[in-house]
Amino acid sequence: MLRSPLGDTVVRDIVDGSWAEPSRDASVTIGQDQWAIPGLVDAHAHLAAAELRYGAGDFDGALVRARDSLSAGVTLVLDKGWTDDVTIRVIDALEADQRPDIEAAAKVIAVPEGHFPGFAREIDPADIGRVAAEEANAGRGWVKVIGDWPRRGIGPVANFDENQLRKAVAAAEEGGSRVAIHTMARQVPSMAVAAGVHSIEHGLFLTESDLRALGERGGMWVPTLLRVEATLAQLGEASSGGRLFVEGLANVKALLPLAVEAGVSVLAGTDLVGTPANVAAEAIRLGVYGLSNRQMVEAVSHAAFVATGRDSQFAPGTPANAVFFDADPVEEPGVLANPAAVIRLGRRL
Repeated sequence: MLRSPLGDTVVRDIVDGSWAEPSRDASVTIGQDQWAIPGLVDAHAHLAAAELRYGAGDFDGALVRARDSLSAGVTLVLDKGWTDDVTIRVIDALEADQRPDIEAAAKVIAVPEGHFPGFAREIDPADIGRVAAEEANAGRGWVKVIGDWPRRGIGPVANFDENQLRKAVAAAEEGGSRVAIHTMARQVPSMAVAAGVHSIEHGLFLTESDLRALGERGGMWVPTLLRVEATLAQLGEASSGGRLFVEGLANVKALLPLAVEAGVSVLAGTDLVGTPANVAAEAIRLGVYGLSNRQMVEAVSHAAFVATGRDSQFAPGTPANAVFFDADPVEEPGVLANPAAVIRLGRRL
């Protein structure tokens, strides 16, 4: 029995790892008097590391983090790239029932001085179309662009212009991928939305008109509030960067409910404030910033499944994934961090 906080109660059988209509009496019943969703989703993960550090990915640690994420109820991870292909190797190394579904960018794209030295793939902006095509081929569904980065004494500066971002989107789409963009600067979110970028990461300075345009095409926004707040704590509110972040967070708080109303897929992402297993904490933070409890649960589950073209209603024939809770997470959001049971491809963990 699958009683969803975001839909109707349904009864399903499991056949060959997929949901099916019941055809016989059940020998084992799971979910009675519990609440279920198809899983939690971390929409801005970096499995390659356990914390924010700019270096080579940790393959063995990434394997552990992938397994631990699934145990915590995360059945989908959108990994937004690294300096190497560690997450791609994790996808290939683990059987599907041992990890979440993982969509991933390979190496992040920037320009010289446009990211931490030596971390990103540093390119001539004129080459972004070609490079985005190559990264779409190397990744698993995503291309990650560093849209802006702080320069000493100046603050965040755009790495690419709107036309270049548009070329990246076209090349990625040709390769079957979406584009995600890191942006903390004032002008870059609007350029990214106009260029057709699929997912805005952080996006402190999105505008109402940006949200309307993003919502009309089913775009995504992953604010990563815990990461932004952690960076603010490092900078200090009195610093120039800190003042920018304070202003940006106030803008996010004003816009989050409007984004959902506009049809934007507002999603929860950890961005190395904990591993994907910590994504419930980010979801709850979205509630503090203005999402209703229902919107908060959707941000960490339903909205991400829909945005990536997956079923979120336990339809027959779809993968038998479910995470059960002892209370309705819409009424008691804290239970998101403590699932009672996890089913992955028909197997109970």
